[in-house]
Amino acid sequence: MFLKTESFEHNGVTVTLSELSALQRIEHLALMKRQAEQAE
Repeated sequence: MFLKTESFEHNGVTVTLSELSALQRIEHLALMKRQAEQAE
């Protein structure tokens, strides 16, 4: 489901970053919009 992954290290902590597909980005924006509307 993820396009690319890459390790990122900062202050001795390593996390894996994953690139999102276009569909995942649209779904995330829709979720953020719903959350903003609920917060109003």
